[in-house]
Amino acid sequence: MRQIWAIGLNTFREAIRNRVFASLIMFAMALMLMTLAISSASLHEEERLLKDVGLFLTSTFSVLIAVFVGVNLVYKEIDRKTIFTLIPKPIFRFQFLIGKALGLSLTMLVQVLVMAVVLRLQFLVVDARFGLEMVQALFLVYIEVLVIVGVALLFSSFSTPFLSGMLTLGVFAVGRFVDRLVDLRLKTGGGDRTPELDQVSALMRGVAHILPDLSLYNTTTYVVYDKVIEWSYVAQATGYGLTYMAVCLAVASFFFSRRDFV
Repeated sequence: MRQIWAIGLNTFREAIRNRVFASLIMFAMALMLMTLAISSASLHEEERLLKDVGLFLTSTFSVLIAVFVGVNLVYKEIDRKTIFTLIPKPIFRFQFLIGKALGLSLTMLVQVLVMAVVLRLQFLVVDARFGLEMVQALFLVYIEVLVIVGVALLFSSFSTPFLSGMLTLGVFAVGRFVDRLVDLRLKTGGGDRTPELDQVSALMRGVAHILPDLSLYNTTTYVVYDKVIEWSYVAQATGYGLTYMAVCLAVASFFFSRRDFV
């Protein structure tokens, strides 16, 4: 456990100093401030606009940062040959990978908290209500980011940063619509179903059952209409996300343990 924590802290320090991380978070904060200017020009819809756009920007940029930082964590160690200094030490490869995941999770926690503080300040400026539903929504955004961290590390355990980034972004994009893909039934223009379309539908439903259901973390509808999210739903979504992340890390450890660094 001490080895994992040491790698996690080192990863956290490296990620915080990463220029990509700093650039993206500054850009995200700038966009959120622009949202404040736009909302002030809206007609009695400042609060709803801030909630809608604020959650969207927090989620989107948190995922982007997780992807761009996550897919490079393992690659940098291999590219700089620093991985060779760790192999002789009494540390397993799965501990190395879990430590990286821990460090990135801490980094993303800081990032989400910074975005939450900026969003809270915007609410104070327009005298809007920042209720419990906003806190719940931001927490679920963080859980969604943890799922993406697991996916990014899974792909980076056996692929290049570019391909890993593309695959992770693809998982994120499709994962937002998994709830719809599960019930997908393709038909022709005339409303008929063909064997070919049935096969495609079955394939898409199969993919939907493998990819993470990120629609669980889209709670904008609740927040915009000031509806407190049931704690049972928050607990279920949290358990699902942490379990999916754990499975991704287990599979990533399997691939990483068999990877040849020479």
